[in-house]
Amino acid sequence: MTDSPVTVRHVTVDYEWALEGKPPGSYNDYEVLSHSDGLSLGIFDEIRSRYATGATGDQPQVTIAFAATRQPDEGISYYVVLALQNEWSGHRDGTNRKIYRTRWYYIPYDRLAGQRISYEALYDAFKDLADTRPPTVAVRAHAPLPPDDGLYGDATSAAALLMTGKHVCVLGADGVPMIERLRFVDEVAALLPYGMRTRLTAATWVSATAGHKIRLSFAKHAAEGTHVVTWRQGAPIPAAEPLAREYAALLSGHRVPPRELVERLAEKTSPISFDETGCLKARNLLEDCALPDAERASRVVPEEPRERDTLPKQPPPLLVPERPPITRLVGSLRMATQDSEVAVRLRELLNAIETRADRMILQSAMLDHNCFEAPFGTFPHPEPRYTEVARAAFTSDTCRTEIADALLRNSATPKQVKSVIRAMRGERSWLQRILPGNVKYVVSGSALAIGLGLFFYSMIGLFAGPEDVAPPVDTATPVVTEVRQSITVHAEQSDRYLADIYAQMLRNQNYHSEVREFTDLNRDRPHLVITASTASYPGYQVLLTPPAVRNTLIFNADKIKADDLPDELNADDGVVAVRTDFSDEDRLKAAYPRLKVTRMSQKDIVGALEKGDVVMAVLPSGLPLTFERSPLLDEVLPSRTIHVLGKDLPPSAEASLTGVSAQLVEEWQTGPAGMDPQESARKSADLLMPPSPALVTVSAPPMATISDDEAGGVPGSVLLFVASILLMVIGLFVFLRTPSYVPRDR
Repeated sequence: MTDSPVTVRHVTVDYEWALEGKPPGSYNDYEVLSHSDGLSLGIFDEIRSRYATGATGDQPQVTIAFAATRQPDEGISYYVVLALQNEWSGHRDGTNRKIYRTRWYYIPYDRLAGQRISYEALYDAFKDLADTRPPTVAVRAHAPLPPDDGLYGDATSAAALLMTGKHVCVLGADGVPMIERLRFVDEVAALLPYGMRTRLTAATWVSATAGHKIRLSFAKHAAEGTHVVTWRQGAPIPAAEPLAREYAALLSGHRVPPRELVERLAEKTSPISFDETGCLKARNLLEDCALPDAERASRVVPEEPRERDTLPKQPPPLLVPERPPITRLVGSLRMATQDSEVAVRLRELLNAIETRADRMILQSAMLDHNCFEAPFGTFPHPEPRYTEVARAAFTSDTCRTEIADALLRNSATPKQVKSVIRAMRGERSWLQRILPGNVKYVVSGSALAIGLGLFFYSMIGLFAGPEDVAPPVDTATPVVTEVRQSITVHAEQSDRYLADIYAQMLRNQNYHSEVREFTDLNRDRPHLVITASTASYPGYQVLLTPPAVRNTLIFNADKIKADDLPDELNADDGVVAVRTDFSDEDRLKAAYPRLKVTRMSQKDIVGALEKGDVVMAVLPSGLPLTFERSPLLDEVLPSRTIHVLGKDLPPSAEASLTGVSAQLVEEWQTGPAGMDPQESARKSADLLMPPSPALVTVSAPPMATISDDEAGGVPGSVLLFVASILLMVIGLFVFLRTPSYVPRDR
């Protein structure tokens, strides 16, 4: 784009700003070092993190983003965000790497709307401000218009592909100057209604591996699922994207001069998003702008898209596939059983979060499912995932909801989630409020005060001399815990959950107990066996004989018909939910090798069936459930009767275990309450038989001890004197040392 020969006109705009970097010598990540007072730190930090491009190097780059704030009685205020990247600060961090700065400028959208201000004009206005930061800046208005011989070539392809809702990446521009890439962004934006700048994000360079959220970008390689435009060669519009093809056809229809078309689009300043509704609205506005004046005067723009005879025959735009509902993506994430599945499904969920309504749905899911502890907590290093999902759910305008308050009050909420909510609210602890500006005074003052106190105390001890006193005698009586005899529990792996309950109940009665295989059975020592046959254990005491157990297939009749169950069991994508203590998976997989088995607690299975996350499950037949039952798996999963037998048990232990038999049967039939059966068994045992106080024995009183002075060691007063000198030296050093942090300018 080139400057217009007409007189250049400027518009004065105010702005907010933030400086991103890190203190010299720091080992920390990049952060907001200082910012203006018009917006909170939480907003600046959220935008900085959300639109990180991963671009590094000495070459300057520009990122275009947007922000929106909601003020009481004022509605939503939009900002066009300009980030000037890769400015070397002249300092290095703790690893001797250069520290680069990024300057973020937030310009109110209502000051730009109607003025046809380009991104290049914003760049020219802000690029040389550095640290001067005047209250207002003059920005060149009325961006240059396209030539009369046509629109901007490959920019037409990029603008049309943005109507798909997917990211667009321009390849082959590695050697093109940054300012040329920024002008290309302006060319694409000029072919959209101006109001879409309240949602448009673009960058002159991104890292293909950064996992960014930039809609229009330049890179060496395009990420999977991204539309590719080759520099100055354009790109074909896929046949499966009818709305994009129609948008491209309208741009290339040449029914009005290109300059006039761009001017008309610049007049459409109402905010428009890039979701399906917004893209359909943009298409309607373009259709109106592309009409000659004679037709335009007599035409009313329809609210819904319609086909035009002058355009190539295409399927109706309403056939564009809908974005997956957030609730369905949440359910898919909770059903993930592998670490790789969790990563993929979490990314799909986060990429789908766009509106405030989406974030509120995600917040509700986090409250209902304990911030997705299952599946996050079942795999190593869940902390980054808690942080990612919290940043998607809680933004500057959604961080003060009742759900956010409830999560902060809940002790089970992961600390990463609480940290994100508090950061969005701008909350800081008392220590953060006094740091870093006063830290040296606090540390140095404390060290000097303690050092002086120890100095005077040591002087008194040195000049007073030793006293003739008897050596101190330690009369404390040590307490030694007495562990009573060992009682082992023997069971097959299929009965491990019940065995863990018994072992924990014995431990709660101060017995040493552990679960072992039958190969380790020693009949001469006290033990329990959990077995399906009593014939092999004559003379054993019967502690428990619960009713026969049969696992059966249940299903949600609202989601699947009984006649369709055989096909679902044999389908490649068939899924059945089972309890975490389910022991017949090998039998089930042998009968239905394609069937995918996912484990979860009984409570989660019932919830998943009710919501339709799964359509069938295997649960014990005796449970009082409202779902339909099917006999399809009765022959595959036979019924079992088990017995709990004891040998040579102490009378008190036998009486205690027999006394909780009725409650134990109910607890066992309910199954593990979480993804960790052993932890669930421990909690169940604690409810059935609370831990008893530990037994103790008293040992003989110890011998008298001899002081360090009598033993010939260094006198205590000398040690206090040395410690006081060291503390005072440290205090003076901290007080006189120049601070290494960058103060926050608020």
